[in-house]
Amino acid sequence: MKSLLKIIPFTLLFLNCGGSKIEKLLKTGNVVQKDFSVTIPFEYRQGLMIIKAEIGGNTYDFILDTGASNVLSKDLNVKLGLQPIDAALVYGSQGASQQLEYTSVKTITIGGIGFTNTIAAIHDFNAVTELACMNIKGIIGANLMRQAVWDIDFKNQNITITNTEESLEIPSEYKEAKFFIGYQGTPSIITNVNGIRVLNNRIDTGYNGNISFSKLEFQKLTKDKKLTNYVTGTGITGVGIYGAGKTETFYKGLIEKMTLGKLTLDSPIVASFSGRNRKLIGVEFLKNYRVIFNWNTRRIKFIETTPSSNSSFDTFGYGLSFEENKIYIRSIIEKSSADRSGLQIGDQVLGLNDIDCSTISAEQWCEKSKNDWITPSEKSITMTINRDNKVTKINLEKLEVLKQ
Repeated sequence: MKSLLKIIPFTLLFLNCGGSKIEKLLKTGNVVQKDFSVTIPFEYRQGLMIIKAEIGGNTYDFILDTGASNVLSKDLNVKLGLQPIDAALVYGSQGASQQLEYTSVKTITIGGIGFTNTIAAIHDFNAVTELACMNIKGIIGANLMRQAVWDIDFKNQNITITNTEESLEIPSEYKEAKFFIGYQGTPSIITNVNGIRVLNNRIDTGYNGNISFSKLEFQKLTKDKKLTNYVTGTGITGVGIYGAGKTETFYKGLIEKMTLGKLTLDSPIVASFSGRNRKLIGVEFLKNYRVIFNWNTRRIKFIETTPSSNSSFDTFGYGLSFEENKIYIRSIIEKSSADRSGLQIGDQVLGLNDIDCSTISAEQWCEKSKNDWITPSEKSITMTINRDNKVTKINLEKLEVLKQ
């Protein structure tokens, strides 16, 4: 499994949105073509899927996010001259909320397919450094995606958008799960985790992590002694559309047996436990499959392409955050080298191996976050920190803190 240093966990979904008018408008939209099938490429940025979409005669980069509704960046909305049609209080994945305006987009074209009369929230992506790093103009969300069948091949990084599954070549060995549709069009399924039934697990391509459950599931599993192999962490667990979450206690636990509909995992899997309602199936898990979303039949098909290798958790044990041109420790995993060395949340990172981090621009932070601060093969690193104006060098080792 990727270490805590490797990626900044993003979760971009909106958990709630008040206002019956917005809820009704989220169900609107059509596709210009009646019969269509087109295959487009996508790329990964910060572990999220980026696709091209055309609006107003120009092409822009968007995150493809089954866990959210459409969103336009504030600057793109100004450029397009779109007027707000309503506003609603929208809650982000990290618990914060804002009153966001919504607008109607006449046509969004993806791979030559025209999606018409769909609505989008308006948000300033530049307000969150991690999102500004991605250089995107918005989110293509589930309220648009529900108008078609989406066949996502994570391994080969392409997507087929079609009006019917009959146009797809689907092998017989697929596994299927029924999904329920949220008001934004977001799909959620029922899972079984070590014998406990868990409802409302969102299939969320706006989450670059693996599998995440809330602390409520953790409490149930540990109380019934169905989860005994876990480690505890403290700090900020991720970034949402409004920025970083709050410091909290979180957990990484080894799930011995898990099913998603008719899909039963062949090997144990490491899951995260945090927050009050964070039940997500993210890109890091979905990457092992070709996944077909069909909102008409309310079915999702999983076709395995890569055996899962997520039955252990190796890490240096810390996470990083960027604030005012400085880098800080934002989380610590117990039993890790970071924990044993006495590293603390809030320590300023002055250096990482031969990289000077004493002052760093947003552009440099973006570049390093994109290309990794260290290579995945490195097993030991040297970190220079500043705590209360005292500079200290710490040697850290990557340890397997969770395994079968």
